[in-house]
Amino acid sequence: MNMFTPTGRLKPDAQPDEFRIRWDLEPYAVTAAMDAWLDLGSEMQSFYADRVRQDVETHHRAMHCNNPSELIGIQAAFWQKAVKDYRAHAGRMAELTARIWFPGSGQPKT
Repeated sequence: MNMFTPTGRLKPDAQPDEFRIRWDLEPYAVTAAMDAWLDLGSEMQSFYADRVRQDVETHHRAMHCNNPSELIGIQAAFWQKAVKDYRAHAGRMAELTARIWFPGSGQPKT
C-alpha cells in the first residue's frame, strides 16, 4: 500500500489507457535520501574550506621561509597531508553516497 494506490499494485484487469502510479518505496524514503544529499553537500563544503585554509597557511609559511631546504620541507609536509586528507575524504564520500542509494542502511561513521 502507498500514497497513490490503495493496494500498491496494478490491477490485472486494468484497462491499458488507465494511468496508475505504483510505488513500492516507503513514503519517507525520499526524506532519508534528501538528508543524505544535504549531508554530502555539507561534508564537501567543510572539506574544501579546510583544504583552502591549509593551502593559505602553507603559502604563508612558504613566503616566510629562509632557505630552499625549509621550503622543500614545507611542500613535502603539505603534499603528505593533502594526500592523507583526500584519501579520508574519498572514504567519507563513499559512505555518504551509500546512504543516498540505500537510505535505510544506518548512519555513517563520523
